[in-house]
Amino acid sequence: MDEIERLELRIEELRAAIARSHKLALAGRAAAILGPVAVFCFVLGLLEFTPARAVAAIALAIGGMVLMGSSRSSTEEFERALTRAEAERAAATEGTEFFDLGEGGV
Repeated sequence: MDEIERLELRIEELRAAIARSHKLALAGRAAAILGPVAVFCFVLGLLEFTPARAVAAIALAIGGMVLMGSSRSSTEEFERALTRAEAERAAATEGTEFFDLGEGGV
């Protein structure tokens, strides 16, 4: 039973990590879009060009792409670990009998 509980906790942790990784990927996409949009606005004259803004726009574009790639590979790794943990849980519970303790049971 301790092994099943450990696997359940691991599965919960992996699902939370996958959710965080998806959020980071979304932030990376936003940054990767905002950087080039800022550069485009400089070209059109919609934003005043300054070297600091140009560096920030380029950093957003590059950083966003790096964050997206990193999050994608992390998500894939977490998903593989989740699949393994779920398979281990299934194997651990295969021969185990569970009893219904009713509504008040623990």
